[in-house]
Amino acid sequence: MTHEERAAWEARHREGAPGTPEPCLFELMPLLPRGLVLDIAAGTGRHALALARAGFRVVGVDYSMTALRLLREAAAANSLPIMPMEADLDDGLPFRPGAFDAVININFLDRRLVPRLKDALRMGGMLLFETFLEDQAALGHPRDPRFLLRHYELREMLAGMELLRYREGLTVYSQEKRAWRATALARRI
Repeated sequence: MTHEERAAWEARHREGAPGTPEPCLFELMPLLPRGLVLDIAAGTGRHALALARAGFRVVGVDYSMTALRLLREAAAANSLPIMPMEADLDDGLPFRPGAFDAVININFLDRRLVPRLKDALRMGGMLLFETFLEDQAALGHPRDPRFLLRHYELREMLAGMELLRYREGLTVYSQEKRAWRATALARRI
């Protein structure tokens, strides 16, 4: 990511509020193993906060210090077990293999990172992965092909894992909001 892209992302997080978690999190959360969860590109914590409120311990990783400060403040104000951690995911993951019971990767796509996400799971741990499909470019953000999955690409990326849930298609949030998404829940075997 360029310096300008990073600066724009940092400015975006200054808006503050974490926002609403993606529906897939609430749908698939009951299937996740209890324990320590890694939330990749956690931002201000919309997914980390929901997970912690449901009884998970969460490590929320992001490179935005602004976002992590807001996440830390929200976790402290609500006495939630969240550990915000600054890391540049372009450099990989700063965790030992098998450290997590679950990994959540929502709205973030770095294809090079996927093998490390798998390795970060203990045996039997689960990876919940959801992001945009290539069809999304016709609807709006994101349009950059680097951040859009080809059809069935997510299934291929999770090869070697037990695929518990998988879908691709249009997610309709409201009359005004919709997005093309791929969603998977997979277990490390």
